Amino acid sequence: MKQKTTILTIILIVAAVAAGIGCYFWGRSTVLSQMKAEQELNIKINRSELDGLGKIEGTIYITGHMSPDSDSVGSAIAYANLLRQLGYDARPVVTGEINKETQYVLKQAGLEAPELLTDATGLNMILVDHSGYAQSVEGLEDANVISIIDHHGTGSVTTGNQLVYDARPLGATATIIWIRYRNYGLQPDRQTAIMMLGSLMSDTNNLTEGTYTFADQQAYEDLKEIAGITDTDAFYVEMNKASISYEGMTDEEIFFSDYLEYEAGDVNYGVGCVSAYDDDIARDLADRMKDVIDLAHDERGMDMAFVQISIFHDGLSVVYLVPSNEEAAAVIEQCFGSDAVFDGTSYRIEPGFSRKKVLIPAITDALEDHR
Repeated sequence: MKQKTTILTIILIVAAVAAGIGCYFWGRSTVLSQMKAEQELNIKINRSELDGLGKIEGTIYITGHMSPDSDSVGSAIAYANLLRQLGYDARPVVTGEINKETQYVLKQAGLEAPELLTDATGLNMILVDHSGYAQSVEGLEDANVISIIDHHGTGSVTTGNQLVYDARPLGATATIIWIRYRNYGLQPDRQTAIMMLGSLMSDTNNLTEGTYTFADQQAYEDLKEIAGITDTDAFYVEMNKASISYEGMTDEEIFFSDYLEYEAGDVNYGVGCVSAYDDDIARDLADRMKDVIDLAHDERGMDMAFVQISIFHDGLSVVYLVPSNEEAAAVIEQCFGSDAVFDGTSYRIEPGFSRKKVLIPAITDALEDHR
């Protein structure tokens, strides 16, 4: 009798365990189904913003700013790829000559440089990495701007039509586009991921402290896996070598290779960014840029201009700022005070900083205060 009771007890225990396991897996399956349904709903919601634009006739051209850099070019390529996956006729373009760093990233990705667009009149346009007319292609005022994807402050581009406007204070525009891939339930291919990774690393100086956010870090980890690049530090070293190589370029070409224009306090000003390996090269570049910086006044109609010469590698972080005139020098002194040490040609500031995150906001505040 005792043996029968023991057997019955075991049977009941086994049945209870089995029932528990069954309930666990049923519950887990239910939760996973709910999560999948929620994900599919979120994707539909995010994609519906494109439906709100209505039917778009003709090709959509996607461009970054003048003097295109890696984030500008990579973001245009990546967003065009995303829109093509969604069924749109989208094409990345550039508005000027691509710099050597970007050429290196394109080569690693096995991609050709986007075609040159010189006039946007009458075209469907998407702007990435900028939102100002002065930084963009000619004819933009007469184009159909349907989207702006950017990580800078608001620019001068306006439209009476509805548009997709996605501006976020992240390290790179490529990160915003990575988020949009996720929101749309899609993933970039390997070549596009390499371009996006290069874009992100370029604009954050390989995730240097103070240049990136949690989102940038997550994009970095995901993109390097898709890209199949295990040694990202080595990849960045080669990018950096390319970025500081100005072989075969005139001083004028160097100055305008990464040059953008802005307006604040009724003052139009330009900023050219140049890279150097050490202080000796930076000072030599400063002397050479001083000889060509007036081109921003003479050819571009600027009231003042600056050249930012940056050293970012192996723990070095220094910026040299070259002003075009006394007014520009006064702005630098107002912005950085005793941190900016003048050597007769340029102001040396340590540690270095980003043009978009530090220099432009500082100059804008200084000019707005004296309006």
